[in-house]
Amino acid sequence: MDITKIFISSLLLFTFSIAFGQQKDFLKPLSPSFYTMPLHDPHAVYLTPDQFDVTPDADGDDSAALQAAIDTVQKRYRFGIVFIPEGTYQITKTIYVWKGIRLIGYGENRPVFVLEENTPGYQEGEGKYMIHFVHDKPDEGRPVRDANPGTFYSAVSNINFHIKDGNPAAIAVRSFFAQHSYIAHVDFYIGEGRAGVEQVGNEIDNCRFIGGEYGIITTKPSPSWPFLMIDSYFEGQRKAAISTEEGGLTLVRNHFKNVPHAIVVNPDRAEELFITDSRFENISGPAVVISDENNARAQYNFKNIVCSNVPVLAEYRKSGHKIKVDAPVYLVEDFCHGMQIDDLGADPEVKTTFDRVPLQQVPPPVPSDVFSLPPARDWVNLRELGAKGDGVTDDTDAIQQAIEQYNTLYLPTGRYLVTETIRLKPNTVLIGLHPMTTQLVLADRAPGFEGPGSPKPLLESPQNGKNIIT
Repeated sequence: MDITKIFISSLLLFTFSIAFGQQKDFLKPLSPSFYTMPLHDPHAVYLTPDQFDVTPDADGDDSAALQAAIDTVQKRYRFGIVFIPEGTYQITKTIYVWKGIRLIGYGENRPVFVLEENTPGYQEGEGKYMIHFVHDKPDEGRPVRDANPGTFYSAVSNINFHIKDGNPAAIAVRSFFAQHSYIAHVDFYIGEGRAGVEQVGNEIDNCRFIGGEYGIITTKPSPSWPFLMIDSYFEGQRKAAISTEEGGLTLVRNHFKNVPHAIVVNPDRAEELFITDSRFENISGPAVVISDENNARAQYNFKNIVCSNVPVLAEYRKSGHKIKVDAPVYLVEDFCHGMQIDDLGADPEVKTTFDRVPLQQVPPPVPSDVFSLPPARDWVNLRELGAKGDGVTDDTDAIQQAIEQYNTLYLPTGRYLVTETIRLKPNTVLIGLHPMTTQLVLADRAPGFEGPGSPKPLLESPQNGKNIIT
């Protein structure tokens, strides 16, 4: 999995009345900005007024400017980053993000993409997106193709979405992309809209979904592999936090609160669902609706799930059977439904096993096990220390000297050629924001790295080191 995403558990309490006016969708405190300072990259595109006709924090449609910035990256480099400064940006039509392009926000507060009240075109119908991740930009006159199994490296990070009232068909993001693609550090204020995300891709990290008919609507991911969602939060969806079929969902440390259902599997569809270290709170209907329960492909596994005011943990669509728990607070130690084999030689059978323990009170959440990046103010730009990143100049000495002097190095877009092992200190952190455009490169047939003998590393971390390479 792409490890660019690092998750933040604490919340900075900005009042909605100061930041955005009296909007009911902002009753929840805003999550903190992940990239708090500008990140200088000569090959990135910046959505700033001096470059594009954009009007952050002022009346005006910013759709054309945002699309132009994305198109500029595609035209110049094909892959790359559009940096979005802090501000509020009005979206009035679908923005297409071409293959391999990442939208990354920065500033003391996250930038926000806003769909104003009663925006024309978002009242009815399907496919009403603010942001649509697609494949390559088509030739003139050709149709836009949805993202697919070959759509790599796309992402949106550290940008919030706000769908205001009067847009019931609106969906913030469609993300049917594939490998090394993600949504991270995003708050979705969906309000009366339909959903925050339609079609999941590789993974979702550190995101919050407030309101909407659904938080996420998805079917099978485009490459047909499982999907990971980690350290995220759902509250106030009108129908369900997640609607899925064959999504292959792996859910780690997620919180579902004040919803009719946490996860609903569509009728006559199997699902492979694994949930661990998570929390269900105030779930009025069954927390999980299980479909096609007798299908040998169906697999439902819950481990270490704290439930508070969840009288029905699960319901089976076909049989109508419900898993009820007569306890206000309880721990699901292990729930398993699907094809099981009790021991060697036993016949397989589809069945449910369930172990739970009543609790006297709600325990604290399971802390994230993902290391946090150092504060952005401590990042040092490798280019400013002399590295060229042109794929031709030997940057070995520049990189090694930078590691000796600083703990956290930010590598802007570039191909950093090395000819010798780069040795990290115990606390060295190396940060790049796009795996296709920021690379440490070893040339073909590099002396010392070929032929017989012991393996020779390109990067070497010290024993007991606490290094992060992202």
